Amino acid sequence: MRLWSKWKKGGSLLAEVLERNGIDPKAAAAQEVFNKILDEAESAADTRLKNEQADGTLSPDERNTRWEALFFEEIRARAKAHATKAKGG
Repeated sequence: MRLWSKWKKGGSLLAEVLERNGIDPKAAAAQEVFNKILDEAESAADTRLKNEQADGTLSPDERNTRWEALFFEEIRARAKAHATKAKGG
């Protein structure tokens, strides 16, 4: 599930956020920005979930859902930061 979420859902969201911020997602994919953002977002979501889950109260399904939400938050933040940097801001 996580790999599918990362590349299918995450990739679609990343392309959408980049495009809304004036960055051509195809050009970003060609520059390896896509992979970098997805990898960093995955790692950050893992870390955030681990920190949140010290008590282990979520079921496996709840944990997967929470991870996906964190992953998407991280993608949005990183895509916006990349767009700002690419625009020279």
